[in-house]
Amino acid sequence: MNFQLVTEAPSWMLIFCPLAGFVYAWLLYRKDTTFSGVNKWVTMLMASLRFFVITFLAILLLSPLVKTLFTEVERPLVIFLQDQSRSVLAVPDSAAIKQDYPAAVAKLQKDLEKDFDVRMFRIGAEVKEGVDFNFSGSITDLSDPVSELRSRFAGRNLGAVILSSDGIFNKGTNPLYAYQDLKVPVYTIGMGDTTVRKDVLISKVSHNKTAFSGNTFPVEITLDARQCAGQQIVLSVSKGDQEVYTKSITVPTGRYNMLFPVFLEAGSKGISHYVVKVTRLDGEFNYINNQRDFFIEVIDSRQQVLIVSNAPHPDIGVLKTLLESNPNYQVRSVLIREFDGKVDDVNVAILHQLPSSGEPATDLIKKLAIQQIPTLFILGSQSNIAAFNKLNTGIAIDANNGNSTEVLADVSDDFSYFSLEEEQLRRIKSFPPLVSPFGNYNVSRAIQALLYQRVGTVKTGMPLLFFSSSEDQKLGVLAGEGIWKWRLREHYEFNNSEAVTALLTKTIQYLATTEKKTPFRIFYKNSFNENEPVMMDAEFYNETGELINTNEARITITDENKNNYPFTFSRTGKTYSLEAGYLPVGSYSFIATTTSGKTTYTESGNFTVSALQVELTETIANHQLLAALADKTGGKYFSMASLGDISATIKNKEDIRSVSYSQKRLDEVINLKLIFSLLLLLLTIEWFMRKRSGGY
Repeated sequence: MNFQLVTEAPSWMLIFCPLAGFVYAWLLYRKDTTFSGVNKWVTMLMASLRFFVITFLAILLLSPLVKTLFTEVERPLVIFLQDQSRSVLAVPDSAAIKQDYPAAVAKLQKDLEKDFDVRMFRIGAEVKEGVDFNFSGSITDLSDPVSELRSRFAGRNLGAVILSSDGIFNKGTNPLYAYQDLKVPVYTIGMGDTTVRKDVLISKVSHNKTAFSGNTFPVEITLDARQCAGQQIVLSVSKGDQEVYTKSITVPTGRYNMLFPVFLEAGSKGISHYVVKVTRLDGEFNYINNQRDFFIEVIDSRQQVLIVSNAPHPDIGVLKTLLESNPNYQVRSVLIREFDGKVDDVNVAILHQLPSSGEPATDLIKKLAIQQIPTLFILGSQSNIAAFNKLNTGIAIDANNGNSTEVLADVSDDFSYFSLEEEQLRRIKSFPPLVSPFGNYNVSRAIQALLYQRVGTVKTGMPLLFFSSSEDQKLGVLAGEGIWKWRLREHYEFNNSEAVTALLTKTIQYLATTEKKTPFRIFYKNSFNENEPVMMDAEFYNETGELINTNEARITITDENKNNYPFTFSRTGKTYSLEAGYLPVGSYSFIATTTSGKTTYTESGNFTVSALQVELTETIANHQLLAALADKTGGKYFSMASLGDISATIKNKEDIRSVSYSQKRLDEVINLKLIFSLLLLLLTIEWFMRKRSGGY
């Protein structure tokens, strides 16, 4: 750290500072007869003290600055990532890992901390700081730490990453490509067992979440068998005590994989629990993966979606295709001039550029309003804006004159009717512009906007996709045509249409959902995984429509075996919330109650808790992936036996070194506490000496 005194005044003016101090001290003590009896050296010392004080004060009048140059040395940062998944312990001698491995990692950390800054993380479904070696994770995402490290340690001297894992991942992208973004060597430690042992397992069960009562639905079962050549096994599917499918198989080879399509019949409305089983063979290493549970929600019928358009348009084909990809919707598309006028069986209507100049669609719009059928209006260049403004949708567009403009989508932070994933919202913001009616968008009553219009980088604040309610009819408005371009762009960039599909299906789902008018309402997911807590929310409205939670709300959850789990809702603000914790895999029903005055209000429902068996489906460690990852990033692969060699290897890496940073800082000398203390000390000493010498 270096110091330098600088000032804006000419340097020659510093000469007058000691001169002023000398003249002041000389005039003060030269003719003062008070100290005539005092030793001469005492007078000289007091004059010197006054000289230094006046000199310093004169220098401060020139507003000097102290320029300080700091040099900081930052040691390399080494990140240790520990795979916490259950598959790590899927080895014959798992006790050795639990007992010996934590001590080996602690020794490695101690050795590294002599030369590096070390941070320890554990990875599974998410990244958390610190390691605890409990190996209980039910999901493994080996690529997730990359984004976490990039955000946490941006600008830091990141030297190396150590990844200790069995190389098995069941979520996220391939780590072989993800870690290249860090631009640092990755040193991998191979855990788990690469030995192929005798095992029969159900590796995957694919099925729809819903089925329709009385229909058949497909289930695809993927069966794997290892080291079981020539043996007889039986694959079966059961619903309760009833076996609904069975197949006998002779395993032809030592490594066998086969997909079995199964068609089952949906029963009555509700949640059906199915169990897929395969024969347990003597000598199998793992029996847990011989069984899989899955749940199907059986519903009465599909939602009927009617699309009526002013003219043929590529948007219509996209709307129809994407909505029909969801088995819950049955779509009928028709031009307004060919429409028969029947809307009795319609759950949701989509009006594409209606009303238009040539087709006001007055009768259709009136029927939809009378029968309270939720309606989504899609505006475009063919829309009659003057007629649209009379529909009381919540928005009126002024000064349109038939003009259109191109607008991009910007996402609202306050939308609450339904949610989209962050990645889906990010994609929507990058989509091409839609053609939207030009003009000022005036809000005539309460609306909820999911998307706003954006022109370039300018957020206009005018809604692009919004929802409102007209008396008892739900309404939605997409103020732009060109959805087909969104689908093409997304499919080109990501090879799928997840964001556009999610946006459309959730929009229709919200509009089609009939809101309960009961004062007591329960909000919950109908499916939970075994690694997430069961959570619910509840609301109660009094007779004046005010949201209150003064009354106690209770709930009883019942499992398949008729066991009851009673809970009491917690009060949060003006609503209720419940965290029932982690429940065993199975199908559950519930009854929630609350009392207001002498009236008891009751709500009921169903949900499922599904098993996560992915960690014990594949138990053969993938050390080849770890070795390839290390080689691709310039690191090195280590076995657990050579754990102690990692520290020396990283220390010998030439490009993992400390870096130094220089930083300049200017401070006013008058603000330095040291200067004030020094002046005060000098004046105090002088005062004490004058007092002692009889000067005061």
